[in-house]
Amino acid sequence: MRKVWKTTGLVVLGALVIVLIFTLLGRLTGRENIFTRSFQTLSAPAEKLFASGAGKLEEVRAALRDYEALKAENEELKAMIADMDAEVRRSQGANAENDRLRQLLELKRSHTDYVLLDASIISWGSSNWSSTFDLDKGSFSGVEVGDCVITENGFVVGVVTEAGLYSCSVRTLVDPRAAMGATVHSTGLTAVAEGDFSLMTAGQLKLTYVFENSVLELGDTVLTSGAGGVYPAGLVIGKISGIGTEEAGYGQYGIVTPAAELQNLSQVFLILEYGEVEHEG
Repeated sequence: MRKVWKTTGLVVLGALVIVLIFTLLGRLTGRENIFTRSFQTLSAPAEKLFASGAGKLEEVRAALRDYEALKAENEELKAMIADMDAEVRRSQGANAENDRLRQLLELKRSHTDYVLLDASIISWGSSNWSSTFDLDKGSFSGVEVGDCVITENGFVVGVVTEAGLYSCSVRTLVDPRAAMGATVHSTGLTAVAEGDFSLMTAGQLKLTYVFENSVLELGDTVLTSGAGGVYPAGLVIGKISGIGTEEAGYGQYGIVTPAAELQNLSQVFLILEYGEVEHEG
């Protein structure tokens, strides 16, 4: 039996070899025969499958090339957007600096008696009971205790309380220990603007010692009166944003929101000297 299977196998193998030979001869000579036609019929599905697979592979390769191209384009666009954002920030910074310099020039024109020194805030106080910060200028630059600190447009910020050689400490106008002579611009009413602990956390201060029959109005501008000799007259403290009645029931007090945005400050100016000349405006 094993011999029969062996003989059959050899016969089949021989037949396949003969078929293959005739098929190859037909392909080489260009003449079709029963074997080439049969081979084409049998191999057609495989050839179609191979061609389809090759087409799909090329599509995948094209998709990958497109993906890489899109990825590179995306990275290029991101870089362009980043450059544009940086340019916008530089432009905004330049515009802000120009505005600040124009305001400072106007301040100097209207207060020719001021000797000003610019300084940058290097740190803020960490206490919950006070409002202070440190500047990068000290006695080496002419800073003294009691010097007034303002913004470039003449808004009150505070006063120097300590002066080292190369730095100084400033108590802001909303600190509970702060106090300055004040006047209401629209009426000429005199009072005292002072820090109040309950208002400090909201960034505000209190207008007190108002005459009993005096009337405060919301939105009135509060200026320094010059009383006490620390702050020159005419600096802007802020606007009245609230009105209350003193505990004893005598007279009103005002809640003042400072004109200087303390939380946004980075650079300020110290008034090292000022005289008693007539101020414009």
